[in-house]
Amino acid sequence: MPELPEVETVRLQLLRKVIGKTIDSVEVFHNKTVAHDEVIEEKLRDKTIADIDRVGKLMIFCFESEDDLFLLAHLKMTGQFFYVGADTEVTGGGHSMTAADMDLPMKHTRVAFHFTDHTTLYFNDMRLFGYTKVVNRSEMEQAKAGFGPEPISDNFDCEWFADRLRKRKTPVKAALLDQSFIAGLGNIYVDEALWRAGVRPTRRADRVTKKEAAALCAAAGDVMKESIAVGGTTFQHFKDTGGENGNFTDYLKVFGQHGTKCPRCGGTIKKIRCAGRGTHYCPGCQK
Repeated sequence: MPELPEVETVRLQLLRKVIGKTIDSVEVFHNKTVAHDEVIEEKLRDKTIADIDRVGKLMIFCFESEDDLFLLAHLKMTGQFFYVGADTEVTGGGHSMTAADMDLPMKHTRVAFHFTDHTTLYFNDMRLFGYTKVVNRSEMEQAKAGFGPEPISDNFDCEWFADRLRKRKTPVKAALLDQSFIAGLGNIYVDEALWRAGVRPTRRADRVTKKEAAALCAAAGDVMKESIAVGGTTFQHFKDTGGENGNFTDYLKVFGQHGTKCPRCGGTIKKIRCAGRGTHYCPGCQK
């Protein structure tokens, strides 16, 4: 599943591809992906993309001279965006991809946004969990309200974070995965942040000290910023829309490293189930 750094990488790449492009037509291959909107083409035809915002892993397409029209897009587990240029070059980003994915449209293509300059943005989704949905401003604001603040934000309040953490009785990993509490942290980056902060994922959140919470706050932001800087974490051939593999896997300390030595203390990395997810940590230095 693409996590926030991967989605942010796709967003940044799409900004270079589709800003200023005007939608000529919308081709729907599966109605579920467009929230069964029978008039999505009428809503978007002749609209020019002005910006792509993001909250958590939700992308928000904004349009020129349109204050009450937005397109929400979420990759969920298996979503992909593919941009086909006028020279027919295909570049994409999202979940795992193979050479067959590049022959567009293909069996998992759910919707296509055709632009007036004869380029196209395709949305593929094998599992049909992702979506693209046209909404008004009120609906957009409501969607954004469901997300907590992001650790990569410059004004993220670590005091608030520590205070809220002390009020939770779930494992700290479960708290960090709750998007309504903290937006953007997924399984990979939670494990990495907890390792950096020296906090065991199974520890109850209300037993994390103020000092540890401060360390965790900094670690969560740092690990995601570092991942964004190198294009995200590549698993199952994730690529950004420039066709480049994310390579933060080269920097992972615990995720996927079970059975190997901890780079900090030399202990053995262990894998367990926590918060319903495969979880990696070091029993030696995470307390």
